[in-house]
Amino acid sequence: MSETRSDAPPSADSDGGTPPGWSAAPAAVYGLEHPVRCPGCGEEIDRLYVVRLYRARVNFMSSLPRSGRLLVCPKCRAVVQDELGAVL
Repeated sequence: MSETRSDAPPSADSDGGTPPGWSAAPAAVYGLEHPVRCPGCGEEIDRLYVVRLYRARVNFMSSLPRSGRLLVCPKCRAVVQDELGAVL
């Protein structure tokens, strides 16, 4: 089986371009091996958007991370509870 990998942002003419109502394309788009139902809207989805989370301001010394990632449903923008991790 042949797999292609591209770290370039998705093109505007593909389904992974800048979604309507968003100011920029998501940081990444992950395809799913099999379609699943979004827990927020109940629609069947075959990809998840990754949105960067960054600390914009803090008024105290914080030990919390400066950035992170959220997985988001491409249809309703609900945050999907999961985490990205590497497989070693």
